[in-house]
Amino acid sequence: MVLDAIADPRFMRLFYSPFHSFVHKTLVVAHEAGLWETLTRVPTFPFRDLNGRFVTGQYDMSELAPLGKVPCLALEDGTVLYGSQTIVEFLDAQRVTNRLFPPDGAKRWDALRRLALGDTLFECAVQLSMEAWLPEEARRRTLYEWVWPKIVATLDEAERWAATNPDFDIGSAGLLQGVSYLGEEGSTEDLLHPRYRWRDGRPALSDWYDVVIQRPSVKAHLNVDYDGDMSPENHQRHVQAVIDIRKTGR
Repeated sequence: MVLDAIADPRFMRLFYSPFHSFVHKTLVVAHEAGLWETLTRVPTFPFRDLNGRFVTGQYDMSELAPLGKVPCLALEDGTVLYGSQTIVEFLDAQRVTNRLFPPDGAKRWDALRRLALGDTLFECAVQLSMEAWLPEEARRRTLYEWVWPKIVATLDEAERWAATNPDFDIGSAGLLQGVSYLGEEGSTEDLLHPRYRWRDGRPALSDWYDVVIQRPSVKAHLNVDYDGDMSPENHQRHVQAVIDIRKTGR
């Protein structure tokens, strides 16, 4: 079974949403692990495509992952991993040295704690962005009032951490994704704070961000257009290929 050994990246398929206006930690980890050139990236749009058109159902993932969510990583034997935290740990495990996941002890738990913090920041920001798809009169003010303090508290915690001059690990990648999704002026279109700037009052986090986005693993995709087939047909061909591997075992 592939999960019991080092996987062949030539036969890995990463189904993901190719919006490159923010940092994807799965892509960062793949690049840091030396898998960038061989991993097949399959564009998948669960809701909207890059032009803002609703394409719900055209990029169906349900036969590979019960939740139908991205990212989703298919391996050479048809094994499918879903959930970004699972995927990044698997990709990082393909490295022999200098892994982003500390092996044990306090450093590991600290990195995992920050990974959870960054992932939740990202989820909160996405939730508000999706709410903004609704007509303004249909948006739930109570949702903004509930989610917004979580975003601010997470950014404040990240500011304290960034001031410690930390090394780059998986927790860094998680926070980088969450912070980058907010954008320079706030991409959440928040009903209460429409022009919020996360940099204001957070000099350490701002400086840290400006440094880490210069990493090759970030520059390879951040604000770089995906160059390839993004059609539903291409997506379904890859889904079917994984299904066929599961049936035949090869």
